[in-house]
Amino acid sequence: MKKNLAILLASGLAATSVLSACSPSGDTEKSGSGTAAAPSSGAAAAPQYEKRIKISAMVPLWGAAPPDKSSGIKMLEERYNMDYSYVPVAAADYNSKLGVVIASGEIPDLTYIGALNENWYSYLDNGVFLPLEQYINEKDTPNIAKIQEDTMNLMKYKGHIYAIPRNPSQKAAAHVLTIRKDWLDKLGLKMPTTYDELFQVAKQFADNDPDGNGKNDTYGIAVHAGSGGLGGVALMGAFKTPTNIAWSSHTDGKIYPIYAHPNFRLSLEYLVKLYGSGILSKDFVIMKGSQAEDDFLSGKAGIHGDFAWNAFTQERLDKARAVNPSFQWAAIPALTGPEGFQGYAMSAGISGFIAIPASLGKDEAKVKRLLKFLDDQMQPDMNSELYKLWNYGTAGQHYTEAGGKMALSELGNKESPRLYRITGAPGELTGLNNPNDSKDIQDIRNEAYAAALKGTPYRDPTLKLVPTATMKEKGTELNKLLFEDIVKVISGERPLSYYDQALASWKAKGGQQILDEMNQAYKESQGQ
Repeated sequence: MKKNLAILLASGLAATSVLSACSPSGDTEKSGSGTAAAPSSGAAAAPQYEKRIKISAMVPLWGAAPPDKSSGIKMLEERYNMDYSYVPVAAADYNSKLGVVIASGEIPDLTYIGALNENWYSYLDNGVFLPLEQYINEKDTPNIAKIQEDTMNLMKYKGHIYAIPRNPSQKAAAHVLTIRKDWLDKLGLKMPTTYDELFQVAKQFADNDPDGNGKNDTYGIAVHAGSGGLGGVALMGAFKTPTNIAWSSHTDGKIYPIYAHPNFRLSLEYLVKLYGSGILSKDFVIMKGSQAEDDFLSGKAGIHGDFAWNAFTQERLDKARAVNPSFQWAAIPALTGPEGFQGYAMSAGISGFIAIPASLGKDEAKVKRLLKFLDDQMQPDMNSELYKLWNYGTAGQHYTEAGGKMALSELGNKESPRLYRITGAPGELTGLNNPNDSKDIQDIRNEAYAAALKGTPYRDPTLKLVPTATMKEKGTELNKLLFEDIVKVISGERPLSYYDQALASWKAKGGQQILDEMNQAYKESQGQ
């Protein structure tokens, strides 16, 4: 794993210039034992910090950059007695910029890392980032300390915690099958619990005019293949071959990529049956994910498989009810598969992570303040002043509150502290019952969250594995070729037996070597 960083990051050095604004300050501080008066902004009382320091942060930016100087930044600087250098980098350029910054040695105090990949582990082997476990405890970092163990384990390497998960999930609930509840009721059907029952319900959605318009213009399940992968990602969850994860374990103790999993032939047989029975759209081969979603919301399809719990939004509900005011959706609890297994695949549980440079290891007080800075952003209590400070700003200036609902002002939209956050509270704690959402949205989100965790939910076992040499060289192309052959089988262009030939070809061209290498790496990782 060890590599010369200069060689590893050479391509990044050629891409862009060093971010001089991100260099750590090296300042030290003394923490007072008391509590300071609240800043003039009227925010919640803050710990007393006697020495003003510089704090730098680098994160990816997916939209417009907030202003360099603002009332929101001023609030944070007052609270934490700091000069805050917040450096957002366009998401498309972030990885190359990160390489440049790390190669330069001028690493921001708080640095966003997007993936558990070869570069990350090379950074750790080369001592770039600081182990953090000694600073994490219920007294000083209560919110970080509450992150669930299996999520925090993703941050561990060779016995040390090297990063803080960004926006960590409590239980990592992910995609579920979503069904038209009003169609179920209209046709007098029950919620499906097995794949046979799902087939029968979907068949009636296709054949029995569930929208009552007297036309044969509906179909059962919105599955798409025109976005470069098999959509309806939650559909095959109980086969342990869902397409919202890359690899899945099997009862033989080994791990497999989804399209080469021993159970995938059963999944494929089911998909062939769905297509041949008119339950999938005839256009599914060229249909994109956005089109599948539109078909579900506009009343063409009765079941959809690409929504996670937080994808149930007011905007989507309004769009559906503009077409049909009677629209009702429901989450299907994890089905029981043909082998008796019940469960959906979970998400990774994090949205990247934040690391602190090893150079700050000599400045314990600053590390503690940085972690307090992150921990405060993860405050889960939406009624607390700290949560309101970080997510809205100052009452009367950045937001107004009425009837339990929060509304950002024009200034708040432009300058509130939320624009400068590095992380946030677990989404379930603030998103499931957000008072700004309607009861309809709160109900379906809670329903979807519970449905996703029904049975025995499972994760991609390769989240911490670095792709092997063969996988990096051949994996993408081999996966693409196998996927194309799978689509031919589903659409009836080729018989089911064609998959066996395609899988044999995949293995012969390098797939078997990928399986062997990745399983060896997985076996070794279990003792880490």
